[in-house]
Amino acid sequence: MKKVITIFFLVFFFNASHAQMEVGYNTTDVGAEFQYYKDGKFIGLHLARNSKLHHSFHATIGYYMAGDPTASFYYNQNNGGLGVELGYRYYTDLRPHGFFIGAKVDLFTYKIMLDTQTPEGPYTSMIFIPSIETGYMILINDMFFISPTISFGYKTNLQSKMSADEKRSVLVFGISLGAKF
Repeated sequence: MKKVITIFFLVFFFNASHAQMEVGYNTTDVGAEFQYYKDGKFIGLHLARNSKLHHSFHATIGYYMAGDPTASFYYNQNNGGLGVELGYRYYTDLRPHGFFIGAKVDLFTYKIMLDTQTPEGPYTSMIFIPSIETGYMILINDMFFISPTISFGYKTNLQSKMSADEKRSVLVFGISLGAKF
């Protein structure tokens, strides 16, 4: 009987001490995301899967509203299209909140109409933007989040051959908010 009690307590204390080494918890984030580019705006549904320690993978699907107010008079981007974003974030805290750095890729498709004396178009554009990202996730009652972000990337147009769609660097400001499950 002493052996059974001793083994029981050893197993109990081993499991209890092993459970104390488990830090954090897995969560899923669901919310809305808004991003501002010089060339347009992106609004979409934000989904993220957070692991127990430091890491998070996120995806956003939504609508890209093209429009550059500084574009020349003949270039009219009043149309929009589908947009997709995939990314990874590394949080400096053990749990997925607080300051983070990461990488993401954006892919947008939309149509362009040219306003000239002889209207041309519509031309289809497909924009690819790989970028690095940093931000801060603010947790509210461990259930809701607000994440302002800033990212810097390189815009490449994969389809259009127009000179206005040249390759160049781009700065993106964004915010996402939602709930954690």
